[in-house]
Amino acid sequence: MMISFLFVAITTLSSVLGEDNDVVFDEDGSPIKANVPYYISFMTMDYGMWICRMRFGSNDPKSCPQQPVMFTYPPIPPTPVVFLLPSTVSDNIVRESAKLSIKFVNPLQCGESGIWRVVQRSPPIDGEVVLNGTKLSNDSTFTIHTTNEYYMFRFGEGDRLTTISLSNDRGIQRLLSKRYSGEMEILFYPAKR
Repeated sequence: MMISFLFVAITTLSSVLGEDNDVVFDEDGSPIKANVPYYISFMTMDYGMWICRMRFGSNDPKSCPQQPVMFTYPPIPPTPVVFLLPSTVSDNIVRESAKLSIKFVNPLQCGESGIWRVVQRSPPIDGEVVLNGTKLSNDSTFTIHTTNEYYMFRFGEGDRLTTISLSNDRGIQRLLSKRYSGEMEILFYPAKR
């Protein structure tokens, strides 16, 4: 009887502290796992926007973009990403605010790693996402946070925290790191094999 009481008390305490509420979920309601491929869609007024690895204006999936881009209803399927966690995370589950790196699945032979990295720029753009990062280095570490309904990517820490948002400069929809850009909501879809 005492053991049952302790189990219920510990379970209730962990729920109150939010330990079970910080898991990041995909569109199907399943926890996001490290090293498992997912598609990323931006939940904007213009639905059907996917993160891709394709040079803007090209239908060639083997083109070598220098950064992730967004396409609305791309002519080829969007490119999946995997989330890379520190080796100290034993359950391989992605949690909110946990430091992680983002990598395109099977990087193309373009002389880069496929890992997202933020290159610093001058204001109002704090940085631009490119594809030659190193796992969990300072410039290649992101976090996922909840918004009202979906998720968002953030980069940096403390007073240097920025939001990953979308730019449409010169018709190229690329990912930028901006301090005051509002929320660009995203949702994750399992990449079916």
